[in-house]
Amino acid sequence: MSSRGRQRKSRQALETAISWFLLACALDVAMTHILLHQSAAGNTTVTFVESNPLARHILHRWGLMGMVLFKAVLSLLVAGIAVVVHPHRPLVARGLLYGGTLVVGTVVVYSMRLLLLHR
Repeated sequence: MSSRGRQRKSRQALETAISWFLLACALDVAMTHILLHQSAAGNTTVTFVESNPLARHILHRWGLMGMVLFKAVLSLLVAGIAVVVHPHRPLVARGLLYGGTLVVGTVVVYSMRLLLLHR
């Protein structure tokens, strides 16, 4: 495979990792909204709150749109770091994204489990 072909394949792998990471982050925002909304509406047996103190402060001060913007900025910051690191350390960049996807995905699954257990 030529150097150009390897670069293209590496770039596609980075784009795939970014896509999975951003999907997990979007699902995290969606699940947070669903949990908080269902809890506030009295549709759960327990009261749910945002567990991240900074995100909770932003949520209380600026509402859902503030929280969405906060989480979007953090997600794009991580993706941006991966893009900057990728030309020098492609495996590190993809590892950051796949690790982040695993962490955020775990939070999404945990949130789904909480909702199902406390409905």
